[in-house]
Amino acid sequence: MKRKISMVLALLVGGVLLSYGQKTDEKVRVKFSGFVKTDFMYDTRQTTNAREGHFLILPAPENRKDGEDLNAQSNINFLSIQTRLRVKISGPDFFGMKTAGMVEGAFFGNSNATTGEFRLRHAFVKLSNDKIDIFVGQYWHPMFVTAVYPQTYSFSSGVPFQPFSRNPQLRLETKGKVKFIGVLFTERDFKTRGASVSQSGIPQLHAQLQFGKKATTLGGFGVNLKTVRPGLGMDNFSTLAYISYFRTKLGTTTWKAEATYGDNMSDLLQIGGIGVNYDDEYIATSTLSIWTEFSGDFSDSMEWGIFGGYTSNGGFDESVTPIAGFLSSSVLDAWRVAPRIGWKSGKLKLGIETEYTSAQYGSMQNDGSMYDEELDAVGNFRLMTTAIYNF
Repeated sequence: MKRKISMVLALLVGGVLLSYGQKTDEKVRVKFSGFVKTDFMYDTRQTTNAREGHFLILPAPENRKDGEDLNAQSNINFLSIQTRLRVKISGPDFFGMKTAGMVEGAFFGNSNATTGEFRLRHAFVKLSNDKIDIFVGQYWHPMFVTAVYPQTYSFSSGVPFQPFSRNPQLRLETKGKVKFIGVLFTERDFKTRGASVSQSGIPQLHAQLQFGKKATTLGGFGVNLKTVRPGLGMDNFSTLAYISYFRTKLGTTTWKAEATYGDNMSDLLQIGGIGVNYDDEYIATSTLSIWTEFSGDFSDSMEWGIFGGYTSNGGFDESVTPIAGFLSSSVLDAWRVAPRIGWKSGKLKLGIETEYTSAQYGSMQNDGSMYDEELDAVGNFRLMTTAIYNF
């Protein structure tokens, strides 16, 4: 741990020295930014989560002992692990194309065991001209649309209703009112449960069309092809996922909405997974997720927003033995409503967000479909306060 902290400090000192170097070499520019963020969270129920409860996913299912649900107990936490550091670099042209790079990390760790340790979020090189942008490195999955995503104070950012992943990739984006996005990528921090993209020998492929402008009205749709191999000596199998979204202004209010549907989307923190049928063939569950968000400003110093989402597990099309997935194959469906309000002045923002999430846990029928086995839905109310200081 001490060694990792020392490495981070060394990088920061080195970056500061580089920033002073820009006075003598104006062709290379280095800019530091980021934020310090501290969250207090109170939950009325035990939850399925990551990083000591900071990344809330769903309320935990019933865990009954002597007629009592042991998970129907409250929980609190106070964490600053979302604090983030970012370095942006721009330099000389590369054969007539502008060059830039970004390295970004946070103290979120790569697992529950490493909570609080520094980890890489983004690291990429960008080449640009008047017609295209090319990204090489680790960046957002193309189904996490940076122009249309929930801006909740909660770091879960709408998971499991919103796709969420960062991936090593080669991305090409055209410019203009109609924008094409093509991505070739694999997996690292966010991996498919029970199978491997790398071992399949075939990268994921994504194609997306985007229309309009972020400042006014923007929309788009895309398709994702993923090929995985469950293990060495096994056959590959491929699945598709689809996305559509839009963003528009209604006076002073911004309205966003998105829908995704696909199979084997555990790498995107979507419910469901894969299984094996009687012929020893691998198949995947289908998952539908939708969300919408309204947000705006009461004044220059006061903002508001409300997020709502729904997701359902379509199960398998035939009788299977479940192998692996995100939250196993037991979540039938879930929904969430999360209003928020914040006060901002200068570089500091203070916010309050309430979040109610309901999940229904079911079982699988012999034909692979999902149903509610007389299990009541469980719900969690989270109260969260946040302080964010940007720099």
